[in-house]
Amino acid sequence: MVNAEDAFYYKVLLSCGIYDGYDEWLNWYLENEEPLSDIVLNLSFCGSDNNETIRYLHNYCLEYGFDEKNVCEKLRLFLKESYYSNKMSKEEVLSNMYLFANNVEETIFELDMNVWGDMFYMEYYYSLALEIKNFQEQLDSAFFKYLNDGTCIVSDSTFFSTK
Repeated sequence: MVNAEDAFYYKVLLSCGIYDGYDEWLNWYLENEEPLSDIVLNLSFCGSDNNETIRYLHNYCLEYGFDEKNVCEKLRLFLKESYYSNKMSKEEVLSNMYLFANNVEETIFELDMNVWGDMFYMEYYYSLALEIKNFQEQLDSAFFKYLNDGTCIVSDSTFFSTK
């Protein structure tokens, strides 16, 4: 059976125009699932129709539910790998963090800020860093703490200090 967290992870990536790993993921199920589930069959018939693929993944995840924290962690690790392999710049990672969180919010209508807050606000923090003296160092520290090990900064009141 298709893991709903993986399905939602790929739904978010595809919705943001990122196709990394999706074909390999689907092919694994096509080769290893016996018998093929309805979701795998439907996805295999979508071919290159990205909107149809997203629709099937979206409906599957809403039907079976998913662990938001698990999905967020998968997305963070994807961004970490993308950054350190030079596939994305820091600015692209920041932008994608917001896009990912926004996509999740469009799906479930309300973000759990304990899970998605860092992704949702990090780009905003970056824009503040461009305007506030000495804030860039704090942002870099927070960015790398979150990217590297998932350390939450949203609830860290010292992060907003502008001393």
